[in-house]
Amino acid sequence: MKLPTDGSEKDPILGFCYAVISRHADKWPPKEEVLAEEFVNWLGVNSSFVRPDALTERCRSKGVKLSFVRLPAQLHGYNCSFYGKREIVICEEETVPFSHMHTLFHEFREMLEHVFVELGYATVKPEGFLEVHAEHFAMAARIDTGMKDLPVFFEMASSVEKKWARYVSYALVVIFGVFHLFSCISLPQMEEMISEAKCQRYVRT
Repeated sequence: MKLPTDGSEKDPILGFCYAVISRHADKWPPKEEVLAEEFVNWLGVNSSFVRPDALTERCRSKGVKLSFVRLPAQLHGYNCSFYGKREIVICEEETVPFSHMHTLFHEFREMLEHVFVELGYATVKPEGFLEVHAEHFAMAARIDTGMKDLPVFFEMASSVEKKWARYVSYALVVIFGVFHLFSCISLPQMEEMISEAKCQRYVRT
């Protein structure tokens, strides 16, 4: 299937969407897990442990300005596109571990959908909700980044000389994997609970 590529060289997001369409047009739309895996590889995020400045640089390389600012308690982030310029804003306070990365993936998913719609390849049905798809995408993307961490951690554990310490290291890697999976699934609910608690505190004071 031949697709127009005008402008994709100057717009990395557009180029990514063209590439996804060309690979999955026969079975459209792709599942969120498939889209998330392709996106994580494209963005170049190879670990769950990425500093905010590194995330900012990765986004800049893809034509997106990433900022961390103070936001209202129930607003974790937002995205906007204006005259070819794209920006994602995330709450500077990370209320839950890895919430910055989760929010980043969520906002990117919404941004991607707008491009897919413009290209005539919407992935969300009219009766569907983009917010739900974005949460599913963010969870899948975070699971993918965690899977990239595990081989590195297992290799580090295998290099431990003492047998008992090596077994302990393997156990810690497994515990991390379980914790990370739980975090990916439960993070939205945890953020909501913390936001509601903060709002109630402000009301009382």
